[in-house]
Amino acid sequence: MATAVLLLATGSTLLASPASAAVGRASEVKGPVQPAISFPNGNSVSAGGQLAIRFDANGDTTVTRFRYSVDNTSLDNEVPAAQDGTATVTIDAGNVSGEHPVYAVAVDRRERLSPVSQGIFTVSATWNLKGQAIDGTTWLPVEGATIRLEPAGIEVVTGPDGGFQFAVDPGLYTLTGTYAGPPSLYGSQQLQLDNQETWFDLYLFP
Repeated sequence: MATAVLLLATGSTLLASPASAAVGRASEVKGPVQPAISFPNGNSVSAGGQLAIRFDANGDTTVTRFRYSVDNTSLDNEVPAAQDGTATVTIDAGNVSGEHPVYAVAVDRRERLSPVSQGIFTVSATWNLKGQAIDGTTWLPVEGATIRLEPAGIEVVTGPDGGFQFAVDPGLYTLTGTYAGPPSLYGSQQLQLDNQETWFDLYLFP
């Protein structure tokens, strides 16, 4: 009886060996862990600006580089990983407003790829509103007029040429001009600003 038990135990050991080998093979073919994507300076940028993107191997010391792309999954850009398993790139944000995806994979020394990670950043469109404050009775530029834009809540004082300029997002605004005088002048106009530079002369009247 004791011999039979020993044989059974031995047989159990022999049966377990192939399963252990399979687990070992699975761990060998496993690629790097999924990288993290972050934005060191924030994930919002004005149109035409630049944005920093950071990739992190999450402690995987086998990672040598990252492949990434913006707005598509081509992963046609590449950056080497530093010794701490991170890499930071700076990209041109472009002029298309809205949310933009970033895709990235980690690559290890054996050219194995991790699962794809995705991050999102936002491009805010900023457009210029330019113009002059004009005296409606003399047709001359008004220096020293206060031009206010609502609901943005921003204002400027015109120079010798009566010029003013605002950097704002598209939307519906009310442009108001006042001049203390003499004579005192006032003018107001509602404007719908879109995705292009707008020139508007604001006429002020007594």
